[in-house]
Amino acid sequence: MHAISNREQQHRHLNKSLNSSNFSGVDMASTPHLFSESPLLTWIGDETLFSLVSRYHYFSGSRSNDATSMALFGHSRRGYQHDLPAGIDEFCHRTEGLFGTASEICTQRTLLCYYSKFINSEDELAAVSAMRSTTVTGLKYRLGILTSRFRAHHPLKACRRCMAEDLATTGWSYWHIEHQFPGIWVCAKHGQFLLESKVKSNGVERFLWHLPKADNLLPAPQLAPVAINELMKNLTRLALLTSDVMGSKEIVRMDLSYLHILYQAELRRRNLLLSNERLPLSKIAAEFEAHVRPFRMVHEFAALPGNPDQAYSQLSRYLRHPRAGTHPLRHLIMIDWLFGDYKKFLEACRAGMSPSISNTTLQYTASASETKEDSRKAEFSAAIQQDQLSVSGAAKKVGIDVATGMAWATKLGIKCDRRPKKLMPTRRAFLIEELQLGIDKAEAAARYQISVGTVTHVLRTEVGLHAAWKKIRLESALNSARKRWANLISENAGLGVKFIRKLEPALYAWLYRNDRHWLSENSNPRSHPESSRVLRAPWDERDTALSSAIANAILKLAPRLGNRSLRLWHLYQEIPELRAKLSALHRLPRTAVAIDRALGGKAKPSNDQASDGQAKQLRIDLDPT
Repeated sequence: MHAISNREQQHRHLNKSLNSSNFSGVDMASTPHLFSESPLLTWIGDETLFSLVSRYHYFSGSRSNDATSMALFGHSRRGYQHDLPAGIDEFCHRTEGLFGTASEICTQRTLLCYYSKFINSEDELAAVSAMRSTTVTGLKYRLGILTSRFRAHHPLKACRRCMAEDLATTGWSYWHIEHQFPGIWVCAKHGQFLLESKVKSNGVERFLWHLPKADNLLPAPQLAPVAINELMKNLTRLALLTSDVMGSKEIVRMDLSYLHILYQAELRRRNLLLSNERLPLSKIAAEFEAHVRPFRMVHEFAALPGNPDQAYSQLSRYLRHPRAGTHPLRHLIMIDWLFGDYKKFLEACRAGMSPSISNTTLQYTASASETKEDSRKAEFSAAIQQDQLSVSGAAKKVGIDVATGMAWATKLGIKCDRRPKKLMPTRRAFLIEELQLGIDKAEAAARYQISVGTVTHVLRTEVGLHAAWKKIRLESALNSARKRWANLISENAGLGVKFIRKLEPALYAWLYRNDRHWLSENSNPRSHPESSRVLRAPWDERDTALSSAIANAILKLAPRLGNRSLRLWHLYQEIPELRAKLSALHRLPRTAVAIDRALGGKAKPSNDQASDGQAKQLRIDLDPT
């Protein structure tokens, strides 16, 4: 039971202002003062905005969750998100700025403080702008959360010992923001497993304002002692690392385009690079998979590699090329694997960066080979432009072959004289015309009976040709990908984007990286279930797995529920992925029957088309609030 302040007079004034107004259609100019200049409630420790508003909800004796949302956010369905809420400007207006500016609240009291460490300042400003507005639709998509394969629901988590201590010292148990970070399942202070709330994140009572309460928390996972010890050791290490990185004063923002260089440097230090500086991915993939194996005992980490082949695929992305939109948890796992703790990571950063990194974006100095190449390019340019040497003479002076010199000269905008051996001027002119139209290199090589290397040489040694070729190729690829995605959306109009993107994950990922704005604007399936065609998704496998999971959940829930009736939301508390499949039960007949039996035959199949575009499904209430 949460403690109430002794300041009864102010409490009555606050409660009266909340309950005496009809908040629908409130005139902003006449909005009642909900807080005095010295507010009854102030921030406690590292609590979240959701926690503060939940305390206000209890403290004010609000008649309903909707009334609290209306009072503080101006709308009954605004601000309720526990992770990345909307309506922050309205909240600051109604609380007269007593809890900080909108920007401060967004970046310090919501989960944006976690993601902002790994995005650039422009993306952070865009996220803050969305949260200050009336809707955050698309924000998780733009932050790369929805495509990360880590679940995007951000379950509320709490530590029992923190709850007890907080209640004793402040009169409240509240939600600590650090406990809500993705991948954090151990309290860094107490070494206790964090317990997940039964509500909010899985759709159960999603508009509810509430605080940590013992009977609303799921039990810790039941594992063998050896397994739980191994899991706790790894989760504790990751929790400490995450806490240190997020609170770092030395590195205020990660530049993701340089992290792969740091990872490679550590592998080089471990002598895991081949003599030619290539990455032996097949060798290190097994080591990486072994490192992440204990984490996979927690459902949130299911996207981590489950075998060496999957590890190979993931490492090939994170070690070779920088990638935008990568979930911070993947980088934290990489840092944990390669460095073990924040201190070693920071030492590695300092070893590869300019002397001072305080209050700057993480930057790395170029490797010795890169520095040497840059100096040779500068010398080559001076030899041609100042010393008036020929391309071959300048190449000889700096110690490179003539072909490389021609490529460097082309980048400088210098046209090179040629002495063709295979590709005569007329044929070369025709080849250039086709390359300007975007012909594939292999196709061009076959058509002109030359090697792909020769085609590449032409691209690199004709001023402006390579850039023009890449541009037309990208445009062609974009048009093709857009057409394929539009066809997928049209053919599967009865399904949500979450399902559709699984039909062509590579296509979705490519568009996300290369044409994100268009993808965002063209990812709303039309609600015409009758237009859906045969899907390539493995529905039979899903049906079998879900129906089996329901049977197991019933056995698990029976002793817990006792004489109480089993409800649908009980099932998707145990099986979070079930809720997302409710709109596709016409494709999951065994699952539909299992649900019907579990609910005692109360859910009857419907043959009517749903008015919201969902396909045939059971007549069950999807919203238990």
